[in-house]
Amino acid sequence: MRFEISRVMDTIEQRLTTDVTLAQAVVDLAEVARFVALDGGRPINLLRLGMVVDALSRYLIDAGAMLYPVAGREVLSEAALTSKERMVLGRWADDGLIEVTPVVADRPAEIADFTGLPLIVVRDLPQQAARFPWIADSPERLLRLTPRAGGAVLTPGGEPTPPKDGKERLVVVGKATLPIVPPDPDDPATEKEMAEPAPATDPPPADQQGGRPDGLQSFTARGAQRFGRTRVVRRRFTRADPSGVGASLMAREWRCKEPDCPAFGPSRSIGQPVPRMRAGMPACPRHGEAVKDIGPRPPAFAVAVVVDDLARRRFVVATDHPVRVGKDPKNPDDISVATWLHEAAAAWIAKEHVRLEVESGHLKVTDTSENGTVIWKRSSPDIKEETERIYKKSYQLDGWDSIELYTGVELVVGDHRLQTVVGSEPASVLLDAPTVAMRLVD
Repeated sequence: MRFEISRVMDTIEQRLTTDVTLAQAVVDLAEVARFVALDGGRPINLLRLGMVVDALSRYLIDAGAMLYPVAGREVLSEAALTSKERMVLGRWADDGLIEVTPVVADRPAEIADFTGLPLIVVRDLPQQAARFPWIADSPERLLRLTPRAGGAVLTPGGEPTPPKDGKERLVVVGKATLPIVPPDPDDPATEKEMAEPAPATDPPPADQQGGRPDGLQSFTARGAQRFGRTRVVRRRFTRADPSGVGASLMAREWRCKEPDCPAFGPSRSIGQPVPRMRAGMPACPRHGEAVKDIGPRPPAFAVAVVVDDLARRRFVVATDHPVRVGKDPKNPDDISVATWLHEAAAAWIAKEHVRLEVESGHLKVTDTSENGTVIWKRSSPDIKEETERIYKKSYQLDGWDSIELYTGVELVVGDHRLQTVVGSEPASVLLDAPTVAMRLVD
């Protein structure tokens, strides 16, 4: 059991970040860890954070959804936590995966304000609405965490959604496949939400195929002929524009006076969070000291690995951090897609298929494979798609462009995801937990 708990904690750890480029929602860690209604168990349980990760994954339809947790310093030594949980929290804090602050107060709402990220809540925030009017004016930016079906769901709007009969339903945890729901032709939103299927196009002439053998034409044609009834999830709030102060803070890099600071120290290897504002001055949320502006923040892009129209993993490409993506890249910091490949895809995709880097403020992809890479060119999610194959050359991504390594295996920039109505939900990070949250049926 101890090994299983460790494995679950490690899985949850992979979905935590304080990098504002990578994060997709903000949450008060202690508040959800103490939300007993989620499972009816111990007064505080760190596994409930995994339930929040699962809820965010289902809400975004993203199997790699990343959570920005904020924790008060007191929770690191909370006696009601197990020794394992306290050790894990300490590691997360030291690695900068969670933000630690002496007093949480309105820090999660401040982060949401500065970054535009949605804020996960379990209660109303009337006092914080005075400082952040969007809490009342834009309630869709609040995602209410609610117990349901032995787990948790997120509901935009900040309002709880009780069962229709007014009583809490007791349900048994189970595994089920969601039905594929066809679009309603009578729904006026259907035409706007559904992207038109990609037209079949002829493969490029041989003199435009980078000197590759004619057999490669089949890949180019197959990519160009891929039909997908895809749509952008528009009714799910994902991110607002940052506030003016937040945009200014995120445009700069900051340094804390404490040399070992996991948030703003020189040894931090991932993108930074945003400072806390104290008396109008940017400050380190952990140490409370003013942070120093050390220059413009290098441009960075979040990229999602999308397989069969479901996002599986997110990573960051920054000016000082190029990333190689392939079946088996040499550097462990690069991205492997081997987990999601079937036999044909694994035979096609190279160990290091493409290199992603930031150049002149834009994301650039360079094909390094033996089979080439297809670029899906889109200026918006609703236009007809066009393709361009690159072989041993570079391409600067723009608009809603995406990178196809093999049919159904794509790299998509940021939250520009064209999603199919999926037939199954993202896997839970709690699959290896020795126990699961359960409620009994009436």
